[in-house]
Amino acid sequence: MSGVRQWLWQALGRRAFALCFHNWYGPRRAILRMFGAKLTPTSRLRPSCIITHPWNLSMGIESAVGDLAYLDCTEPIEIGDYCTVSQHVRVLTHVPGAPAGVSHQARGPVRIERDGWVAAESMVLPGVTVGEGAILGARGTARESLAPWSTYGGDPLRRIGDRARPV
Repeated sequence: MSGVRQWLWQALGRRAFALCFHNWYGPRRAILRMFGAKLTPTSRLRPSCIITHPWNLSMGIESAVGDLAYLDCTEPIEIGDYCTVSQHVRVLTHVPGAPAGVSHQARGPVRIERDGWVAAESMVLPGVTVGEGAILGARGTARESLAPWSTYGGDPLRRIGDRARPV
């Protein structure tokens, strides 16, 4: 059944998803839900984002995925409430052919916790958790989990500072 579901997603679902007008978030959510995604009524995904296995995707309240973002949902991807995954971001849950001894896992789920922001052209690798309120700056690569309410950037990744928690 999994092979049939994958074929149907690639042949029909992904095309229908991409053909929706840019502000038709409801129909895109409905298409993803037909393929098993767990979305809230306020989740927003742009029509040009690419989702490989929507049945492994869950998104919270008021969360958004930007244009040309690539979500490799081979393993589960959980995006919490009030999160932003900006344009051209790559969220990977597996790295095919990863050599032994690499500094990150070759396969694993990704979690972006409440108020997390993965900025433009960043990459999140398998097994990473973007902590609550954490920011991964533009073009940063997260090979390890990010601490809550802090800001990170660069490749190699480094902690830039802390964020104020909302009251």
